[in-house]
Amino acid sequence: MKKSIIIILLISYTLTSCGILIPFPERKNYPTTTFYVKNNSNETINFSSSVIVFPMSRGPLTRNFSVRPKDSILTRQVEFKRATEPQKWFLEFKILPNDNVKIFDPNKPENWKKGINTKGKPIYTFTIAE
Repeated sequence: MKKSIIIILLISYTLTSCGILIPFPERKNYPTTTFYVKNNSNETINFSSSVIVFPMSRGPLTRNFSVRPKDSILTRQVEFKRATEPQKWFLEFKILPNDNVKIFDPNKPENWKKGINTKGKPIYTFTIAE
């Protein structure tokens, strides 16, 4: 009898901890937010960005990007509970210099424009150059 109760408790604990038996309700409150970088100039812009990867034990992740003229690129998609200033979701944002275009500062919140996609999820767009 004890053995079967322990097995049942162990199975229900495993299923509950994985979210199979009882799904986690807070998951519904985390909308997927998308971050784009837009290039309005006639030159290709190169930059790198570092982001925090969850779980944090993996450390920051740095990726290099190249945005073609008059184009945009997806730089990050993340689910988070509460909105914060979009530039704070990037640890570092390095833009390679280009003398022919005006470059904007990604650390200023006013340079990030908020929008909503067709599914009602938030989108942030940073115009990197004009």
